[in-house]
Amino acid sequence: MLPAVFPMIRLTMILPGVLAAALLCQCGAPRAPQCGRVPATSRVPSPTLLAAARQSWSILANPARQSAWPAAQSTYNSAITKLFDQLRCGPGDWQTRAAAQGARIAPPDEKTFDVAVFDALFPASLVDTGILDQRMTTAGLGLPLVGWKKTAPLGRARPPFTLPTGQPYLATATLDFNRPGPPVWNLTKRWIAEETPVAGTRHPLAADWSAANAFFWKMSELDNLKLQNVLLPARFTEETGIYFLEPYDPGRIPLVLVHGLVASPDAFKETVNALIPHPWFRQHYQIWLYNYPTGNPWQFSASRFRAKMREACAYARSKGSPRNLEQMVVVGHSMGGLIAHASVTDPGNTLYAASFSKPPDQLRTTEAGRRLIEETLLYQPLREPKRVIFLATPHRGSPMADQQLAVWFSRLIRLPKTLTIGLLDNTVLAVTELVKDNPARTPFATSIGTLSPANETTRALGTLPLPPRIQFHSIIGDLGRGNSPLSNDGVVPYWSSHITPVASEKIVPTWHSVQDYPDTNAEIARILLLHLGKDAGPKRK
Repeated sequence: MLPAVFPMIRLTMILPGVLAAALLCQCGAPRAPQCGRVPATSRVPSPTLLAAARQSWSILANPARQSAWPAAQSTYNSAITKLFDQLRCGPGDWQTRAAAQGARIAPPDEKTFDVAVFDALFPASLVDTGILDQRMTTAGLGLPLVGWKKTAPLGRARPPFTLPTGQPYLATATLDFNRPGPPVWNLTKRWIAEETPVAGTRHPLAADWSAANAFFWKMSELDNLKLQNVLLPARFTEETGIYFLEPYDPGRIPLVLVHGLVASPDAFKETVNALIPHPWFRQHYQIWLYNYPTGNPWQFSASRFRAKMREACAYARSKGSPRNLEQMVVVGHSMGGLIAHASVTDPGNTLYAASFSKPPDQLRTTEAGRRLIEETLLYQPLREPKRVIFLATPHRGSPMADQQLAVWFSRLIRLPKTLTIGLLDNTVLAVTELVKDNPARTPFATSIGTLSPANETTRALGTLPLPPRIQFHSIIGDLGRGNSPLSNDGVVPYWSSHITPVASEKIVPTWHSVQDYPDTNAEIARILLLHLGKDAGPKRK
């Protein structure tokens, strides 16, 4: 939450110009791999490669030759890797290049991509997955691919819930010799298909689960905004929203990931990397990301979260049965956990009374300001979530928010006009009359200010009962003292991250970024399996 910021601040306290340049710089945008010429290693005559692939296919189609399958799979994969380089490189369109090698491309269907939709399609092996702790792959038949479809950049209009910059896709290429005539390239949607038929047998498809995840964060602009989102939240408010990692599917349960302070949705890249290799996860869950500027107070970010979630849920209901939508699971890390906590809990009058001594209709503010106060403190909670997982969440604040450096840092934050002129009217005097005895109690401090254990609204949230209709879980970091009131993850002490009643509490031996730790993601997987129950339902066609 806070420590990642402190070293940067120390380096820039005497260099404000350097800090400003760093905030405003948008370095050269990366590009997807292109291929003008066939790589030298793949310049083998296509008839030779087709013959090797066909012969290997015939072995893989014969159950009596299972002992030869591993070698045949290796030969087949090597041949189609070179053939795919010939398919993706050079002049002409995809079908023209396929015909030149004596093949054709299968038409798209529910399980097969239309190659024309991609702005780039390339072998997953070209992607550097170094930003992830482990490259997650599945051995099998075919060539793992990454597809990339450009979308509008940050600040430009896009279809609702569409990722900025571009959409990544998981695919596996196979060359099918099942029918007479030219072999057929199948570009399988690896997210939903596990196997491919080879005559009368079936073989698992190869996959590289990490490549699309890593490539997205290489290309995405969302993760470039971490510090800007804190200091200048007004600049990036338009990018607040829910993003679907893939088109909405009414047949699967939304898993909503909410990041914390000085972060973006890439805070969950290790979680995504750990979950998507599991067939049960891909069959039953879909990922939604919430992005928001983290310099705003968590109360306002929670209000925006509820509004964006209601938009996303209305859209989801227009696409089919709400049965899986209403089994939603929300995972919130750090301040994102506070946002989740507040958004599913009925505040009654508690949050409002913690900051204001007069009824809303007696406040000296504009009608828009009064409406914003009500949306932020006197709201109706979300009804769709059925399970919430808190990760290192400061339910009672973090003492680090009161440290001198954090206070200095919070003064750099420039809140949106919605939270200043629009909400607080025209004068500081009006603000002081709105709040209880101490103006510092205003719920519309900066994000760091609202994370203080002394913040009245944060303290009030901790007194609200958790709704019994939702199952809650906590995963808490510990730097070595054990799960006692004295333990700490380096940012949030146990007395703040511990909350009751919860269905489970897991202590993991790591610091505040618990979502990067393997045991955390194993626990999330356990909870998600628990959420499915003993009967995970029929396999999706």
